[in-house]
Amino acid sequence: MNAVSGATLRAVSNIEKDLLQERLDPIGNANYQKDRGCMEGTRTQVISDIVLWATTSSNQDLHPENPKADSVAWVYGMPGIGKTAIAHSICHRLQGKNQLGGSFFCRRDDPARSETKSVLPTLIYELATTFGPYRNQVVQALHDDPELKPQLTSGELFLSSLQLLEVHPLRTLVLVIDALDECGEPGARQQLLGHLLTACRQNRWLKAIVISRPERDIRSFFNAHGVVGRDLSQEDNSRTDIRQFTEARMKMVADERHVSQHPEPWVGERRLGHIVNRSGGLFIFVETLSQYLMKYKNPKLPLDRLLAGPSEEASVELHKLYLAAIESRVGSEEAESRLIARAVIGAAPHRALCDEAIAAFTGLQLATVSSWVDDLSSLLYREHTTNGGIRVLHISILEYFTGPFCPLDFRVDLKQANIELGLYCLRTMIKELRFNMCKLKTSYQTNSEIEDLNERVQENISDILQYSCLYWSNHLCSSLDPVSKEVCESLGIFLSGEWVLYWLEALSVMGRVPTAIEALRNIKRCRKIFEEGIVYLADEALRFILFFLTPISTSAPHIYISALPFIPSESSLWKATCKSFPDHMRVCEGRMKKWPGMAARWTGHTFYILDIAYSPDGLNVVSGSFDETIRIWDAATGTPVGEPLKGHTEDVTSVAYSPDGRNIVSGSGDNTIRIWAAATGLPVGEPLKGHAQRVSSVAYSPNGRNIVSGSYDLSIRIWDVETGTLVGEPLEGHTGGVMSVVYSPDGLKVASGSSDQTIRIWDAVTGVPVGEPLKGRAGTINSIAYSPDGRNIVCGSKGNTIQIWDATMGLPVGEPWEGHTQAVMKVAYSPDGQSIVSGSEDNTIRIWDAATGALIGDPLNGHTDKITSIAYSPDGRSIVSCSYDQTIRAWDAATGKPIAEPPAGHTNGVTSVAYSPDGQNIVTGSWDRTIRIWNADTGVLVNGPMKGHIGWVVSVAYSPDGRNIVSGSEDKTIRIWDAATGLPVGKPLKGHADKVRSVAYSPDGQKIVSDSEDNTIRIWDAATGALIGDPLHGPTDDITSIAYSPDGQNIVSGSLDQTIRIWDASTGAPVGEPLKGHTDIIISIAYSPDGRNIVSGSGDETIRIWDAVTGAPVGEPLKGHTSFIKSVAYSPDNRRIISSSYDSTIRIWDVATGAPIGDPLRGHIGLITSVAYSPDGRYIVSGSMDHTVRIWDAQHTPNSESFRWKF
Repeated sequence: MNAVSGATLRAVSNIEKDLLQERLDPIGNANYQKDRGCMEGTRTQVISDIVLWATTSSNQDLHPENPKADSVAWVYGMPGIGKTAIAHSICHRLQGKNQLGGSFFCRRDDPARSETKSVLPTLIYELATTFGPYRNQVVQALHDDPELKPQLTSGELFLSSLQLLEVHPLRTLVLVIDALDECGEPGARQQLLGHLLTACRQNRWLKAIVISRPERDIRSFFNAHGVVGRDLSQEDNSRTDIRQFTEARMKMVADERHVSQHPEPWVGERRLGHIVNRSGGLFIFVETLSQYLMKYKNPKLPLDRLLAGPSEEASVELHKLYLAAIESRVGSEEAESRLIARAVIGAAPHRALCDEAIAAFTGLQLATVSSWVDDLSSLLYREHTTNGGIRVLHISILEYFTGPFCPLDFRVDLKQANIELGLYCLRTMIKELRFNMCKLKTSYQTNSEIEDLNERVQENISDILQYSCLYWSNHLCSSLDPVSKEVCESLGIFLSGEWVLYWLEALSVMGRVPTAIEALRNIKRCRKIFEEGIVYLADEALRFILFFLTPISTSAPHIYISALPFIPSESSLWKATCKSFPDHMRVCEGRMKKWPGMAARWTGHTFYILDIAYSPDGLNVVSGSFDETIRIWDAATGTPVGEPLKGHTEDVTSVAYSPDGRNIVSGSGDNTIRIWAAATGLPVGEPLKGHAQRVSSVAYSPNGRNIVSGSYDLSIRIWDVETGTLVGEPLEGHTGGVMSVVYSPDGLKVASGSSDQTIRIWDAVTGVPVGEPLKGRAGTINSIAYSPDGRNIVCGSKGNTIQIWDATMGLPVGEPWEGHTQAVMKVAYSPDGQSIVSGSEDNTIRIWDAATGALIGDPLNGHTDKITSIAYSPDGRSIVSCSYDQTIRAWDAATGKPIAEPPAGHTNGVTSVAYSPDGQNIVTGSWDRTIRIWNADTGVLVNGPMKGHIGWVVSVAYSPDGRNIVSGSEDKTIRIWDAATGLPVGKPLKGHADKVRSVAYSPDGQKIVSDSEDNTIRIWDAATGALIGDPLHGPTDDITSIAYSPDGQNIVSGSLDQTIRIWDASTGAPVGEPLKGHTDIIISIAYSPDGRNIVSGSGDETIRIWDAVTGAPVGEPLKGHTSFIKSVAYSPDNRRIISSSYDSTIRIWDVATGAPIGDPLRGHIGLITSVAYSPDGRYIVSGSMDHTVRIWDAQHTPNSESFRWKF
């Protein structure tokens, strides 16, 4: 065996490291820095204790009274007490012992270091580079799943790769997280802590140290898990340490400023004692004081001024010191200083800006900005890792600048800062954005193929332009106050011209196109603060991005080549930009006039949809389904936003947005409640567990602090959103399952409806019942809702009725409303309280006058199965509904009409379906005499209707190169169409004397074969349309189906005479004897992809497989359908056969065994006429006499209704 060279090993190691770097995307500047630790001789006891604990094997139990406490340590203390310095020192000591597994230093004013999703990937990367076997596991996991996104896996990669380890390190490895309180939301922090705790308790060689402020959520987590924290303010040596630190810092000042130390030290015992007392144990006080004194030639006078007067508590003394530092540089009359401060502090949450950027934004001289930063060096510093970005030395300084303790003369008004920065960004983009900014030489390369693209970006797109492109919307939408006319004018200029395209070009080369989507959604979300015209322009730009997202993201030049020419001709964006690009490609035929409207049916769930809710801003809709997923939808278009939210292990029964729209709560049949970040789809915290049976209903309190849940276990529970803990005891009293829960508008009460036919009202604070139960006689209470004013409660019941109750008196208001013919599943008030909408198992939605109970208009019809949930939009203009039919529909609340474009689908039965060779499109033919082309991923109509036939279109097929489509019709003709334009190619092919039954291309695309009720098969030249040779005459009965063999040498046909025949495609002569075995007509026929077999479907309700060479049957007939077999097809890998039948089902069969695979696929409500596999074999398309086309997941068919979507 050859030895592996060191160079080879290094190369392998580098490849693995590159993979880890690319996939994990660790935050480089989040690691510890050895020069940032505690001063030598200080904090020695706490550092030594923690390092000793960390480096001692967990098997050597230091805490026998608490066996779980030795896996994670929590160190906490107030701001400025020196936590971060201690964390750096601990890391330095651990690194020296080769026991530091990884570190992450959070920071609130650094976006990369303030997101919890970045913490675990960074720690995984560092642990992988430290311990080889762990690296191998992580690399293998990333190789096995190229789609794995560590930031989105909720710790899955972290925990699973640890669990698979067979070799453990000889010594304990330690993970350190500092300033966790500055990272993410409380729920996300708790989830991160949960993963850390689980990992450390499952792997005794792994420990973690968490350092933070004692925030409520962090304290609550550790208390709940038996981890006792170490309070730095209680350290015995604190005063000694800070005194030693003060002596050293004052000596440094004396040395730097050449202060005489004779005849006695300039500070002396008295001053030293005063400083220590005023510090209150805060090292940041002493550090800031020393930096402040450094500016003075004689620091004694400013020190005496600061020490004058009585000593106050530590935070007050710190604020006084900050104020002194600011006053020394910033006079209250200096508008320039306040302008700089607003720019620095306002930009901090997004990215630290350097002196040059601040000067360019504000229009001030660079020297003025630099002088300001230098003079405030006791509070600020320039960070070299962000090109000199200006940062505060401690997060408490940022809090002081923006908080109530800072005098108004110096306080940074964040609203004003954000408006100013938003304007700076708009002006910068209008000034600097231009066509082909990075001077790209060709459009033939994608962004990823341009080797020096990053260098081009840095050379040609300035730092402030990059910042502006990324964050302008964040600044403008940070407040709910209406923006000024000046802002609207600048924003209008930006959105209404070619700058939008240039902006997208910049984001494309920066790899940040998704930022544009969020920026424009921000404008729509905050529509109330902008003029109506601005929101319209933002919507136009958003539609452009969403429609052309792939070319925009893939290649910047293709914004102008592959997107701009195809903008709808009536779009305001087109009208505003077309004159700037006179040489662009022109679309002569088939161009859209308007953007596609809202989909008539929102499809994506693969099973019953059980609940639905609007986001508070009305921009999105969330839905929960029996398919165990949650989906978010764009409310304007009905298109999915992001990927499904997965985590529940049973049906998702209830969903709701938090009042601020940031989170979504879901309840499930798996007995748990989950919280999700609405923007990212990531879980927030761990599932809320406590219910013993399925959770049927969840709702947020109006203030967003609590969640109420109802369950089949007869109880109601209230949860603390921040900590995920139960608030008080469960609310018990119902004798049947709790079906619906809701908060009163003032948040003081909770109402619940139950299968025990009662409604109960509870005090939301004490959990005590309020009054007697509200008792009806109409069966299970399926749904309840408070009126917006809180005076009434409406309920929908299994008894088909709706009842209103006085929420105070507990008495019914009037008689029950009747109209639905089956159970009422959901009720909701309109936002103005004037109307009530109801959804029922009778498949209808009804709108009622809330005051009189009178039905408003006719029932809303459209769903084909039970209505499960409905919701009003926040503005009351729209209603969304969901159903067992697996679709969501939107309705105009005023008219009751569907909100959608006129249906693009066929108006009669679909007779034939086929995938394009690349799998991107589907072509369909119909009895409505048209052919249509659809996008296979979205179901959007791509082309058509293509009109020309004067009879039913019965067969369609793509040419092998995908450029053309052939169609056969009952008008006796065959037509060829351009697949790109939808236009006819040449004249119709005429020759058949009766209806054409079937058409197909030869594998080389040069010929077309057709069969007809005139009992002939004809072969045509695909290029000229000329007939090749004489017709093939065979049986005396009609030929029903034909197909070319994969090698193009033969043609197979099926007939009404119950036989199958094979023909020589070159000579037209029969090959062998007819294939006999079916006992009824042959309706469908197809070759296997390898050409060895033929499959046939018959009126005798069976499918047969034949040897294509010998004509002998292969195995027994496939039986299962209960009516005629209308269509059969092989999977691309030859392993499966699909069949459709007049029994309205599709079946999948194992070719080797002849056994059916899974249950029949059900969903069509009419005869299924045609089925086909996608070229990659992942999906099945079906067409039906119910006028619809459905796409099914061919790989996952767990039940009879597992389809992706329909149109």
